[in-house]
Amino acid sequence: MFWKTLFFALLGGLLSTSASAQITQTTQATPSAPSAQTTPAAALTFGVLNQQSPLLTAERWNPIFNYLQQVTGISFVLRMGQNVQATDATMGSGGFDLVFTNHNFHPKYDGLYRVIASWGDRPVFGVIAVAENSPLRQLKDLAGKTVAYPSRDAFMAYAVPKAALKKAGVQEQEVLAGNQDSALGQLSSGLVDAAAVNSRFLSQYAARKGFRYRELLTSEPYPDLAVLVHPRVPPEQVKKIQAALIGMKNDPRAAAILEQNQFSGFSPATEKDFDSVRRAYRQSEK
Repeated sequence: MFWKTLFFALLGGLLSTSASAQITQTTQATPSAPSAQTTPAAALTFGVLNQQSPLLTAERWNPIFNYLQQVTGISFVLRMGQNVQATDATMGSGGFDLVFTNHNFHPKYDGLYRVIASWGDRPVFGVIAVAENSPLRQLKDLAGKTVAYPSRDAFMAYAVPKAALKKAGVQEQEVLAGNQDSALGQLSSGLVDAAAVNSRFLSQYAARKGFRYRELLTSEPYPDLAVLVHPRVPPEQVKKIQAALIGMKNDPRAAAILEQNQFSGFSPATEKDFDSVRRAYRQSEK
């Protein structure tokens, strides 16, 4: 227990220091990065859902934050909990100024933050995938088999596929992997029979790792994750941030960031765009 606690403490410090150093380097009076518990006074805290490891999350988001700072003059600090539950708890207590998630649409959190943009311009799907050479061919074949999920708090990679399995009358053996990359890692390593994931992460992981797979389930389409803002953030800052996010797709300065993240840029979005997510969450609670 001691070593596990120490590991997460060190990892949390590394994430916070790495993110803060890159985000605020143009405004820091000294070259040293702030400590894990320090947020620069002018910076906004930006929470990100635990879909990948902290280091991969920082690699993805720090260039976006640097771009946003360049365009808006506002600094951002990346924040994540040690797990999804901790990140959601911070969100639920209003601990983030902005947050990238779809867990906000769960009845427990709905209304705490306001949508200002969404990731990309294409829908995503909840998928249950198996390795290409797997003997499993349809959902019913998963009865008694091991299926890796990121966590029970995931929407696209838990609530959606779980509802499909329940409807099909299939009882699998649930394995909680911690995040989507870990779920896919267990699948590609042969440690589980299948993995439930977000379609975007599945295709990106497969391309990155050369992993060949088949889909036993592909859900109806849902909007990708949202960028949301807390009501305490001043309207003039919200307007700048929203414009900068949506403007990335047409700004040559953002081209390398978009290519690195394999997406077209952020899109305009409203609360109504996520009503299907709200309905699915409510259905999963029944």
